[in-house]
Amino acid sequence: MRVSLFWRLGLTYLALALAVFAGIYWSSAAGVSSDAAAAVRHSLWLAAASIFVITAVVSFTFSLLFSSRINRVKRFAQRAAAGDFTPLQRAAAGDELADLADAVGGMVAQLGQTIHTLTDERNRSAAILGSMVEGVAVVGGDERILYCNQAFEQILELPQGSSQGKKLVEGLRQADLVTAVRQVLPGGDEVTGEVEVGTVRRRSFSVTAAPVRAAEASSAVLVLHDITELRRLERVRRDFVANVSHEFKTPLTAIQGFAETLLGGALDDKANRKRFVEIIREHARRLARLTDDLLKLSRIEAGRLDLESRPVSVAGLVNGCVETARLKAESRGLRIVVELPEGLPPVRGDAVQLDEVLQNLIDNALQYTPSGGRIDVTACSNGHEVIFTVADTGIGIPESDLERIFERFYRVDAARSREAGGTGLGLSIARHIVDAHGGRIWVESAVGQGSRFRFSIDVAS
Repeated sequence: MRVSLFWRLGLTYLALALAVFAGIYWSSAAGVSSDAAAAVRHSLWLAAASIFVITAVVSFTFSLLFSSRINRVKRFAQRAAAGDFTPLQRAAAGDELADLADAVGGMVAQLGQTIHTLTDERNRSAAILGSMVEGVAVVGGDERILYCNQAFEQILELPQGSSQGKKLVEGLRQADLVTAVRQVLPGGDEVTGEVEVGTVRRRSFSVTAAPVRAAEASSAVLVLHDITELRRLERVRRDFVANVSHEFKTPLTAIQGFAETLLGGALDDKANRKRFVEIIREHARRLARLTDDLLKLSRIEAGRLDLESRPVSVAGLVNGCVETARLKAESRGLRIVVELPEGLPPVRGDAVQLDEVLQNLIDNALQYTPSGGRIDVTACSNGHEVIFTVADTGIGIPESDLERIFERFYRVDAARSREAGGTGLGLSIARHIVDAHGGRIWVESAVGQGSRFRFSIDVAS
């Protein structure tokens, strides 16, 4: 049977007290002389004093041991409160204090495991939210931002790390977002909508505000999903349908009109019937070119463009395209200048497709450069790619049009392009061909100062 520390101390004091009282009683009960009794009493007092001294020493020793063990448990509890959950070494004694230490140690171990689990879940959630491209924010019932990820601050152009703890109206400049959150904070239904943010470059975002019902207080989760590309594609699709309809309508109307004119009696008009037929043929050719470009663009965008990659001479490619365009340039009073450095390495690609890209850029330069102007065709290498440049002294392109210049059917000067027989698909096809070769194409231009189209193709290894 285990005897506790307190019982051991109590039994020690009881035994000593009984011994003293027994001695005094014996001296009183025994019939001894006064001198002898005094000697006995003196001896007993000495024994009692010795016993009390021994008792005090023993008690002090036990007190030190007891205090040391209490302080050991206390320091362990303080370490646990500071986050150090190192287990407490089990004491050899098997008393109540050891049981208390074991209970505290078990409680701290369980608490440490719970905190470790919660920390892992928090870090995992923070990592997931931090890596999301969607903006996420949690707003408390007092309309303060409790949490937001980095994407949320980037979307709303807020200083990084400055939003948490702020009032919603202080951090957000979008009144629609504030209104959506206020609708769901009292426990309302989920709210969805759409907002546009940004000053220079506008972007569209789908907004979802959902309530979070907790026992303590209500809050709301705000999610922003970027739908800018989706809206752009919808706009491009609408423009494409409208442009295709318009491009087909013009030549079809002309063909129908002149055909009806001929059938209405113009066949007998020897002076004009040939001209009418030539006009019909020209519009039919325009429809054929438009159809061919549409089919080619569709094939390219579907990934069905077959490229026969092989080393292509830069000088041969440039000189071939320039010679094709030189007669047209002379008829318009334009000068084409070619500058090619010595030792240009060949590029890897499909010679026919690259010829179409360069020819398209040169034709555009001829079309939009006034008489007396100049077109420079150059190429240079930086070691791993060759950069082709077609620069002109033409009318230039407004800055607002530069981002859309490679879209299908997009024209800076639509009337002039149609008069020259352009389909509005050349630059879009050129961009797709260059992308298929792993290169890039871009333009630099200013109104009244001309344009500079560039594209890069990797050097043949």
